[in-house]
Amino acid sequence: MKINRSILPSGRIGLAVSGGSDSVALAFLLTKGGKKKNASKRFVILHVDHGLRKESKEEYKFVKSLAKRLQVPFKGCHAKVVQEKGESLEMAARRVRLQFFEKQMRIEKLDAIATGHHMDDVAETFLMRIKRASGAQGLAGIKELSTVGAIRFVRPLLGCRDAELKAYLEKYGEEWREDASNADTDIERNRIRHTVVPFLEKHLDPKLVEHIFKITKNLSQRAP
Repeated sequence: MKINRSILPSGRIGLAVSGGSDSVALAFLLTKGGKKKNASKRFVILHVDHGLRKESKEEYKFVKSLAKRLQVPFKGCHAKVVQEKGESLEMAARRVRLQFFEKQMRIEKLDAIATGHHMDDVAETFLMRIKRASGAQGLAGIKELSTVGAIRFVRPLLGCRDAELKAYLEKYGEEWREDASNADTDIERNRIRHTVVPFLEKHLDPKLVEHIFKITKNLSQRAP
């Protein structure tokens, strides 16, 4: 797996862990399964229970237990997501999540927050933005480094495939929590993930995801 540790700041890092395979793998890889020296001082696991699904409270407990096993601090919240005018539920949940992250950046004196975004996420976002006729900057999509307000995000797993991360966890007998809504193909990203990408990989390019990743990196370097 191509993990880009060079983008990680030397100070404290928040690990955004939802309980899904990508974020759980992120936590294990960066803390080396809880065996990394000074992991408890360098990392903090962050989790938001949006309260939008019946499984969310169990996921909160799972991530809290994971943090204990990895011997790193846990900071979580049970949020109440209320849509503001013109917001979709997804947008409202993102706003609440960012508010929590920004608060933890201040309280925990974090230098950045790492997320488990991977190469498949990059390809899916690229295909979604083609549909919207996005320009070069939009097509560059998910970047290794970005800022949202006062939050600095780092994404060291963009060079990894989703299947690689799952295989890594399975190799060591580790579990994760699967969001049932990820199978709902009425949701655009899920439709692209489960239908469009497999079709294009079979009939157009078996290395489609890798090639899209290279395109987005080039676009990101050229974007102002």
